[in-house]
Amino acid sequence: MPSTLLDELLAEARPIWQAMIAHPFLHELATGTLSRERFHFWVQQDYRFVQDGIRFLGLLIARAPDEELRRGLLDAAVAFRNELTIFEEYARQHALSLAVEPTPICLGYTSFLLATAATGSLVEALTVLWCAEKAYYDAWSAVRAQLGLAPAYARWIENWTSPQFASWVDWLGEQLAKRATTPDRPPIRAAFLATARYEYLFWDMVYTGSNWPI
Repeated sequence: MPSTLLDELLAEARPIWQAMIAHPFLHELATGTLSRERFHFWVQQDYRFVQDGIRFLGLLIARAPDEELRRGLLDAAVAFRNELTIFEEYARQHALSLAVEPTPICLGYTSFLLATAATGSLVEALTVLWCAEKAYYDAWSAVRAQLGLAPAYARWIENWTSPQFASWVDWLGEQLAKRATTPDRPPIRAAFLATARYEYLFWDMVYTGSNWPI
């Protein structure tokens, strides 16, 4: 069977993907050994990421050329809004402030997403969205495989490993595959690899506590 565009993208990014899935943050999360300090740092920075993710989706919805894509992206925006609620409820329960400055990695990643949605092609923007969602599905599925729906993290694990989320990731990949043309492939490849690298860097940033040096 000939490989598809999505297969080729994942195959080229396999070393990055493997490093991401095996990252100590995810390993310690899955084994119940992750410190609360590191988890809280992830909560704060991912909350900032999702906030900008809604802005990214808003730009993409405005550019959607047909009703099928527009409605699918609108559903995703609602899902992102619901994710913010999960973060906010956790923060209230643990007296954790979400009013934090994004780190250089978080700011760089969201700036990349917004710039792609504003100035890249539609398929480039769909590529970065599919890559980010696929990365989260695979990362949290790896956690669920070891930890199950552990109460401390159940809402996040369930959110990003549910059948509904898996269907959304598959649908998004289908939208990308059917809209991409042969000339689109070089910029799609570049966008996918950059997003995969940012996904790895984000996990690494929240594990090491990397932040502005001054």
